[in-house]
Amino acid sequence: MEKDIIKNLQESVCQELEIFQEGKERYVVDTPFGFDDGDSFVIVLKKDEDGWHFTDEGHTLMHLSYYDLDIPSTKGKRRSFFNNILETHNIEDRNGELIIRVENEQYGDSLFSFIQGLTKITDLSFIRKQHISSLFKEDFKGYMKQIFGDKCTFSYSEPKHDPDGNYVVDCYVDLDRPLLIFALTGDYRCKDAIITCLAFKEWGYTFNSIGVFEESKNISPKVLAQSMDWVDKQFSTLTSAKELMPEYTKKMALC
Repeated sequence: MEKDIIKNLQESVCQELEIFQEGKERYVVDTPFGFDDGDSFVIVLKKDEDGWHFTDEGHTLMHLSYYDLDIPSTKGKRRSFFNNILETHNIEDRNGELIIRVENEQYGDSLFSFIQGLTKITDLSFIRKQHISSLFKEDFKGYMKQIFGDKCTFSYSEPKHDPDGNYVVDCYVDLDRPLLIFALTGDYRCKDAIITCLAFKEWGYTFNSIGVFEESKNISPKVLAQSMDWVDKQFSTLTSAKELMPEYTKKMALC
């Protein structure tokens, strides 16, 4: 009977699916799906008094908690998304353990739905990341206004040479020697800042530039080194910028 279950799973999902027996009526299902950090989902097929079910044995939510994402106690949009995912994929939250019951011997369909649900749940971490980045950008704008006031123009592109807005400066400060300030949230924004500085040089501008990282420790070493070559001054976080930028701008006569 249990050999038939394994055959059903492999035929329904993929032949390469690996299933290992660990104890009586308990099978570990090895899939290529998992978290962004490389860890695989924990998926176990087991049987209880109500029949067969797939379970993550509490691993998914525990794994997310390592990154300060405590979904069971959260509220608002993320919790609503979580509940919708459970309902859509027929997944139960049993005090942190996620399970899906196998109905009508549809093992493959149940496993596929379970994997989809776990994937969507792990994607909830992006909501947190996007929220943090959004807060960083808002705080960045607020602090730039505090220092430079009406001289700031946000999301600035040079009107004569760049009418399509391909080279954007997060905060352009209108001074005798323009100041280009970039909010650096990741490798791609660092590269954009470098390219924008190169473009302004190509257009014949003389300017100063500052980069404010959301978290410089999250930037790859290669990109960080490249940005140091092309952006005049960098601050590792907005907190450090708030502490050190006033003295720097005064020393460099930038405000």
